[in-house]
Amino acid sequence: MEGGKKSGRGILLTIGWLSVFLLTFNLMPPMLLFIPICIGVVIRRDYQGDKQGTAMIIFGILSGIVGWLLGMLVSNSLM
Repeated sequence: MEGGKKSGRGILLTIGWLSVFLLTFNLMPPMLLFIPICIGVVIRRDYQGDKQGTAMIIFGILSGIVGWLLGMLVSNSLM
């Protein structure tokens, strides 16, 4: 850690965006929607990444809704 700089930002961003992707394609239950939201809050607060944190929160919510609707559409079309 150089000069007291936190080094976990990269892994947080990777996990956050991966969870957004998985939520979009309903590969992760929408109940786990809190993962990108929590990581977005941590990025905004601890790492001063206001734009990245806000984007992760917004896309996390949107991908959870889209994934939920996609899951309903696919399950209804199979019946």
